[in-house]
Amino acid sequence: MAKAITQIEKKRKSKQEERTEDLSAIINQIADNREIIQDTLIILQELHATGVLDMLKGLLRTREKVGQIAIEQINQPGMHNIIKNGMNTIGLLAEMDSDQLKAMFSGLNTGLEKAAESAKAQEEVGLWGLMKSVRDPNVRTSMNTMVNFLEGMGNGLNQQKTH
Repeated sequence: MAKAITQIEKKRKSKQEERTEDLSAIINQIADNREIIQDTLIILQELHATGVLDMLKGLLRTREKVGQIAIEQINQPGMHNIIKNGMNTIGLLAEMDSDQLKAMFSGLNTGLEKAAESAKAQEEVGLWGLMKSVRDPNVRTSMNTMVNFLEGMGNGLNQQKTH
């Protein structure tokens, strides 16, 4: 009859064998992710070349002072309004139709160019010139847009008063 097993001995790896297995696993991961690692190294090289990496190192070394300064700046009385206004502006931009905004900015840009040319040439428009320009279709379109804008803005302001 066979002898009963009373003790199980686990084969333990030496520290050298464990290190060899760990290094082998790391090498396999590097081989599996070669492209990602190369891209990361390129990004790090660019950050180093532009000095951004040095700035980040400095920022991390002085993070407590930087954090303290940031908190002090945020706690300035006007900063709360700036943050609220920024959030409201972002909300406004999110609600706007991008095509309409593009058309308005295009018109604004063209108008600014025309105004700059007129100012550069030192052209002055008299009362008769103003009356004459009202008949211009471009001026009429712009005036119509402004009147509709003012009407819509007034409507929005009146709605705010009632709420």
